[in-house]
Amino acid sequence: GVRMHYEEQRRVQINATSPTGRTGAVAENNLRETKAFSAYVSNRFDIGKFSITPIIRHEDIDAERRNRLTGDTGDTRVSKTTPGIGITWNPSDALTVFAGAHKGFAPPRVEDLIGGTGTVTEVDPEESTNFELGARVRPTDKISLQAAYFRSDFDNLIAVGSIAGGNTPLSQGKALFEGVEFSGQAALASGAFTRVAYTWLPVAEQSTPFRNVATQAVIAGSQSGLRQPYTSRNTLTAAAGYEKGSFRGELEAQYVGRQFSDFANVIDPTADGQRGEISSYTIWNASLNYRFDRAFSVFLTAKNLGDKTYIVDRTRGIQVGMPRLVFAGIRYTF
Repeated sequence: GVRMHYEEQRRVQINATSPTGRTGAVAENNLRETKAFSAYVSNRFDIGKFSITPIIRHEDIDAERRNRLTGDTGDTRVSKTTPGIGITWNPSDALTVFAGAHKGFAPPRVEDLIGGTGTVTEVDPEESTNFELGARVRPTDKISLQAAYFRSDFDNLIAVGSIAGGNTPLSQGKALFEGVEFSGQAALASGAFTRVAYTWLPVAEQSTPFRNVATQAVIAGSQSGLRQPYTSRNTLTAAAGYEKGSFRGELEAQYVGRQFSDFANVIDPTADGQRGEISSYTIWNASLNYRFDRAFSVFLTAKNLGDKTYIVDRTRGIQVGMPRLVFAGIRYTF
């Protein structure tokens, strides 16, 4: 497989003199370009009831940034070759056991690598060793279940601190994530159905203190063993619905457990709202679909039915989640 990608971003920041103003001084005018190339080779070896799939992938990314206000430019290049292997065992049609080990890689963003004056910051790419072990089972034609243990050990993880609070906007360090995922769905003869997806993440720790990528200074409060910001221990999505003929309706609940918003794991919110624990929250969604024929259907979807106000981020100060959103549409398949 081969993939080529080109991206161009024109970013302009205009500082108005009032909250509703739409004109003013141009504070930023940047052109950011990314050219990426990716290629991989893999093969599946079938040996009885086992399948073994090794893979090797190469990524090559060129980034360039031009400050149109000053004329400063900068460019850099990141490349990496990563291996991986996946194994499945199918003792029966109803059971699949799977395992995988892969090296992970993700490049920094253009704006993180190259500053507005054209200087290149030495931001290391994200690199990790990932492992999973799990099973998929179908006890009946109407029920399917899946469970998996996962472990992601980051040699380098890029993370954002509290920008508004004066902390570094970019830092990096070693981190470890370890947990279990479970999902399942069931359909009844009456037309009722249900599905659930749950993630338990007991380990999400800073393996080393995170450091400012520009100065290499340790981020205030960061230390080995503390929990990584914005990592909930418990995440759950559960839904129930009814489908009969051309009609399908579904009610969904999404739960996200409490999270820390900074490297020091501060619990009590600060007066400016830029640090402190983010409380758990649950939001409800619903959808209705009706199909008139094989090609034509209509739908109605509502997100955050209760119009709940909840905090999702403190990086730049308190940011709340999406308010109630209702939208309808028509779908036609050619």
